[in-house]
Order: sequence, then structure tokens, then C-alpha cells
Amino acid sequence: MGPQLTISVDDLRQTKTYLKLLKKQQKELYALKRKHAKEQSIIQKSHCTQVDKIMAHHDKEKLSLEKLQEKAIKKRGENDCLELKKEIEIKVQAVTADHKAKVMQMVGIHTQEWSEMLRCQSAEEQGLREQHVAQQCSILKALLSSLQEQQTQNLKLTHDRRSKEMRANQAKTSMENSKAINQDKTIRNNKAYTITTGRERRVRELNSSNTKKFLEERKRLAMKQSKEMEQLVKSQQEQLEKLEKINEQLLKFHRSKSLCQGKGDAADAATGSRDGPQISHAGVRRHSTT
Repeated sequence: MGPQLTISVDDLRQTKTYLKLLKKQQKELYALKRKHAKEQSIIQKSHCTQVDKIMAHHDKEKLSLEKLQEKAIKKRGENDCLELKKEIEIKVQAVTADHKAKVMQMVGIHTQEWSEMLRCQSAEEQGLREQHVAQQCSILKALLSSLQEQQTQNLKLTHDRRSKEMRANQAKTSMENSKAINQDKTIRNNKAYTITTGRERRVRELNSSNTKKFLEERKRLAMKQSKEMEQLVKSQQEQLEKLEKINEQLLKFHRSKSLCQGKGDAADAATGSRDGPQISHAGVRRHSTT
């Protein structure tokens, strides 16, 4: 038997079954990212709407005070409205300060909501990726097991075929030897033995010799086949251990990467680096100059 072909991990990753799994996983990840993008868009719009309402309320209050001042000036004249102007300016400052406080409070709430959403989304994506890696490891192990089982079955079939061929050759040799004895003209009758007795003796001797020879051949073949099977089992065990080590390292690497990614997302969310919190802060900056 020729040397057993090693089943490499790269070969397993090129199988249709594995590639089909990767394609399915890519679709799942894409769908999850689309879902997250939609969630982010919804919360951004909600935050913008809430801030816009506060802005509109502030503008309305400020405009109301300004109109009140204009009416008073028209009615009594500007010189007679100095006290009223100061009073209205104080009210405008109070309204603006109250507006800033409300906006800052809302920005804080929005930032917390955004951070929590990012944390949940990151955990969900990391969970899916980890699930995908586990599925990949599982399918690789199943593929290896299937191919190894096929290898073992093929070797058994080869051994059975060679055993049958050897037994057939031995039977053929035995028949040819018996035929040769029957056709041997050197066997002659003498005082001690008849021709038939001489041939029977030769047949017994030949059978004894063949039996010993054939048993030795079968023993050698059995030992050879046993060694081949042992080598195959050892090779397969080494391949399995190698794959399990690769799978373990892959899972460990992914978990470590996910942990770092999770910390990074949390830091980004805490500093308001995403679009949602930025939009809310923009409202504060716009009205701080009012």
C-alpha cells in the first residue's frame, strides 16, 4: 500500500460543505449589520426629534418675550420701557439658561442610550461571530472524521481484496502442483509401493509443504496489513489532534479579539464618537451662542 495522503486543514476549508457554511454565515452577519444600522438610524432620528422640540420650545418662549417688548415700546416709547427691557432681558437669559440645562440633560440621556445600544449591538455581533467560529470548527472536525472513515474503509477493502487474491493464488498453486504430480511420468511401480501409493505420498508431502508455505504467507500479509492499519490510525489521530489544536487557538484568538473590540466600542460610545451623540451636542453648541 502506498503512503496515506495527509488530510490538511486547508483542504478541508476548500470543500463544498465548508464553503457553503461560510456563505451562509456571511449572509447572517450582513443581515445583522443591516439590522444594527437600522436601529442606529431610528435612535438618531428619535434623538434629533427630541432636541428639535426643546429648541422649538425655547425659540417660541424667546420670541414671545421679544414681541412683548416690541409692543411695549410701540405703546409707551423706548425711553419709558427701560425697566421692562431689563426685566425681559433677565427673563430671556433665564429661558436660555433653562434651555441649555435641558439640552445638556437630554444629551446625557441620549449618550447613555447610544452607549447601551452600541454595547448590546457589539455583544450581539461578537456572539454571532463566536457562534460562527464554533460552527466552522465543528464542521471541520466532522469533515475530517468523514474523510478518515472513508480512508479506513478503503484500506479495509484493499486488505480484503489482497487477502482474496492471495488465497486464490494459493488455491491455484495447489491445483497446479496436484496436476503436475498426476502427470509426472517419473513415478514408477516398485516392490514397496504401487503407482497410486507413490502419488498419494507425493500429494501429502506437497500439501504439507504448501500448507506451511501458505500459512507463512498469510501470516506475513496479516502482519503487514495490521501495521498499515496501525499507521493509518496513528496518522489520523495526529491529524485530529492537530485540527483540535488549530480550532482551540482560533477560538481563543477570536475571544481575545472580541474582548478588545468590545472595550474599544465601549470607549467610543463613552466619548460620544458616534453620530448619535454628536448630533445632540450640536444642539447645545448652536444654542449656547443664542
